[in-house]
Amino acid sequence: MSNSPLLDLTRAKEFAFEEEQLHELVVTFEQSLAEEIAVIQASLASDAALKVEHSLHVLKGFMPLFAVECLAQNVTDLYQSCRQQPLSVTGTAFTALVPSLDRLLAEVRAYLRAL
Repeated sequence: MSNSPLLDLTRAKEFAFEEEQLHELVVTFEQSLAEEIAVIQASLASDAALKVEHSLHVLKGFMPLFAVECLAQNVTDLYQSCRQQPLSVTGTAFTALVPSLDRLLAEVRAYLRAL
């Protein structure tokens, strides 16, 4: 992906009626994103396919509210395919997404620091 921002709060703003609600949503997203990335990485290392699937489901649920469409779609596609493919294939695909997810997390943290 290019260096264009991965954080897109357009859809989150449709759910938050005021700035404080948006801030709370972004704080929750930051915590969930960091946690699910860590859970997926640990679960891949321990061959826990169900945990990987569960965390990808969580990511799929909130990515469209906070991320650019292409990244949200990549996570959705990975979740949808993870049940039909070997864990190693899912792991390789997830590992390819990690730099973008890490960058998104950094953008979320920068956004929160700027408030």
